Amino acid sequence: MEEDNLQQYLASATLMIVVIGCLGNFLSLILFLRHSSSVNTLLAALSVVDLCLLLLAVPVFVMPSLDIWPDQTSLYNFLSCVLKYVYPVNLMFQTCSIYIMVLITIERWTAVCKPLQVRIWCTARTSRMALLCILVFAIAYNVIRFWEYQIVETEKGLDYTRNLRDINRHPHYVIFYYTGLYLLTHFLIPFSVIIIMNGHVCKQIIQLRRARLMLTRQQQREQSTTLMLLVVTLVFAVCNTLPFLLNLAECIKRDLFEAESTAWIAYQLNDLSNLLVVLNSSTTWIVYIIFSAKYRETAMRILWRCNTVYEKDVKYNSLSRTHSMRASSARKGPATSCTTESIRTLQSRTNRSNSECDERIRKHVSSIISDKFKRDSKNNKTSNGYRVSTQASKKESSSSRLSLEVQPSTELLSPPPMTFRAPSPKWSEQPDRPEV
Repeated sequence: MEEDNLQQYLASATLMIVVIGCLGNFLSLILFLRHSSSVNTLLAALSVVDLCLLLLAVPVFVMPSLDIWPDQTSLYNFLSCVLKYVYPVNLMFQTCSIYIMVLITIERWTAVCKPLQVRIWCTARTSRMALLCILVFAIAYNVIRFWEYQIVETEKGLDYTRNLRDINRHPHYVIFYYTGLYLLTHFLIPFSVIIIMNGHVCKQIIQLRRARLMLTRQQQREQSTTLMLLVVTLVFAVCNTLPFLLNLAECIKRDLFEAESTAWIAYQLNDLSNLLVVLNSSTTWIVYIIFSAKYRETAMRILWRCNTVYEKDVKYNSLSRTHSMRASSARKGPATSCTTESIRTLQSRTNRSNSECDERIRKHVSSIISDKFKRDSKNNKTSNGYRVSTQASKKESSSSRLSLEVQPSTELLSPPPMTFRAPSPKWSEQPDRPEV
């Protein structure tokens, strides 16, 4: 009973993490597709793969552990189809996720350690070609997984049996492919590349900071992006350590999940490792929010725009419902009233904008003419070659001030009427639309 409750709690927690992760990865996908670059292409692909992993985790990891099945027959029918068709696709996306992280590590190593070659090697086109190669490799490597289990029809319904996974029938497959090659291609090689290159990147960043060579704005952006992706890689390594250890333990002890002494703890650790894999795919967007100010600003802008569009749509729907309730049997009434209201609104906006434009132009022209008068008065003073007494100069200055104050009052404050006014819209040609 306690074991069932623990599985229920883990499945419920996994489902909540899946929902949050799907929303975050969908937002990240929208953000990274806005600009085409090498890093954005890789991060957009990682968001797509994580989104697919989270969606496939629901039938593979969540639904079998939930208390939603009326009997064991329906549960085994569902598990048979999942293990036969869904689980291999999940492994394909897991392979893509691992090697996309390797690509991101290589791209950051090139940007920090080979800055002169980064614009030649790391382009959006090369990233797309590398992603295509990873997809082909993931499909070719995991296509044999479709024959690991076999669906068997029984009197009670469908059931599944091990086909290639049976070590007694296919020992070479289990030893060389399922255990040895999987550990080599999914753990040893990718994690070695990630650890070595990230260590070199960290060392290079520390040296550049000590030498104070990170002076340009472009280099500062590259450094912040590198630190963010280092954290993403670290989270990936931590969340995938337990699955690596479980596979290694299963390689050493064949009956790890079958012996009575180790079966319970092995299955509990397996559920925990599945939860960590789901958690890794769900938390990358949180790392982006913490370490990237540009990601935060763009995300807030997109969310604010969606909220504004939603409010406008709600206002439009309420306005249309109000007009429909007030409508009479003749259908021309609401359209005419709506058109009249929209015309009045547009006319008031146009008049207000024209008056504001005229006021700004009037102020600008008056300031230009007053400055011109001041410059002319100064030039007249300097052009006089004779000297006058202090009293005479005061009188002249006062008279010139008076003349300056009198003359603009007749010419500046009442400029000629503006001929370049904004054209008023042709209201008769505007289509009928409700006021928003």
